[in-house]
Amino acid sequence: MARSERQVAIEVGGGSLRRGDVIHVGGQSMAVADIRHLTGGAKLIVFRTGDTLTITPGTTLVVLRTVAGWEGPEC
Repeated sequence: MARSERQVAIEVGGGSLRRGDVIHVGGQSMAVADIRHLTGGAKLIVFRTGDTLTITPGTTLVVLRTVAGWEGPEC
């Protein structure tokens, strides 16, 4: 069986967000390029498009994350 990369939808808190995660904002898929820590535990998410989003410590997001090593039938 082939090993491939697949995207899975997972629910994460702001502390678990990673570069490369994809978030749907306003109907658009946006990939996370950078995460910056702000005062009070907030985070500034910088997307590959240059757009930004600020989240609070209690924010929960559903993201698409690429996961390597899944086994499945070859296409």
